[in-house]
Amino acid sequence: MIAIHLALMALVVWSILPFVWTFQTSIKFTRDVAAKTPVLWGYETTSSAYNAFWLKDDDVNMWSVLFYILAAALIAAVLGLVGRWMGRRGAKVWPWNLAVIAVLLAAVWRFPNIWETEPEYEFFVNSIVVTVLTMLISLTIGMLAGYGLARYTGISGVVILIVALGFRALPRTAFVLPYFFGANRADQWLSDTGIATWDFPLIDFPLIDEFQFLDTRLVVVMALVAVNQPFTIWMFRTFFMEVPRELEEAAMIDGASRVAAFFRVIVPIMWPAIIATGLFTLLLAYNEYLFVRVLAPTEWTLPVAIVSLTGGESSRTITEAAAASVSITLPIVVVIILFQKHLVKGLAAGAVKG
Repeated sequence: MIAIHLALMALVVWSILPFVWTFQTSIKFTRDVAAKTPVLWGYETTSSAYNAFWLKDDDVNMWSVLFYILAAALIAAVLGLVGRWMGRRGAKVWPWNLAVIAVLLAAVWRFPNIWETEPEYEFFVNSIVVTVLTMLISLTIGMLAGYGLARYTGISGVVILIVALGFRALPRTAFVLPYFFGANRADQWLSDTGIATWDFPLIDFPLIDEFQFLDTRLVVVMALVAVNQPFTIWMFRTFFMEVPRELEEAAMIDGASRVAAFFRVIVPIMWPAIIATGLFTLLLAYNEYLFVRVLAPTEWTLPVAIVSLTGGESSRTITEAAAASVSITLPIVVVIILFQKHLVKGLAAGAVKG
């Protein structure tokens, strides 16, 4: 047992060492980063890298920024705990979950109104938009397709699963150019037909002067959904296979339609599976680099912005890239910690067995 614990401890240290090194680099002065001998302790700390990456004003007190972030996180945490407490007493939890999401989105939206931000903050917003849309669309399609394939036993279902698996097995680079040329041709068609500049009489699209696909969040979301869909379909089919048919059949005998039985009976017991699949989808979209770099030359997300900094030779860009890496990692760490219980349930059991 001692050997196993020592091996696990060594694995944990090995896993967190890159993050610790990156965090140290983000709070060092450039002279310590550029030193020939690595400075591991005894160095002066600074938040200048975070300030330089996110804010235009170098004189901003970063403690005020940290207080703003912690205040928003605290309010969201309190609302979440109250919602969980209410849920244990039979009340609906989803209004409280929506309130948590609203608080976090409001904090992100208000941030540039309080402090003047660098363009990298827009890349952070792009990361959030692309991640959320990709996750919602992928989970919706994957749940419906996975449920249908789990309940359908015909040969066509097997063919669809094999095709999806083959599509997933192809290298990511095989999809970039087809998506690029397809989006380019679509933009040419929209421009030639005049639809790209058409003034929609009943709909006012904010921040959109010309409708197009390339260099937009839309094309990135479409590409990521297409690439990720085989994974979500296979995951949900596996989970749905563990759910007894008798549950939905009993609901249908009581008068519910198949759709009502799906949403009222099956989905509630599938939350661990939904959260587990959603977290994997979130990680895929949040850390995507290749598709964003090719399909959106200017509408970057944070991973692309970080890579552009690591290509520089200046120590200043290295500290900024480290600060950006820490900033982009912390939200994911918080999300994983919050949903750890559901993630373990989803991966270990898949669903509640009857």
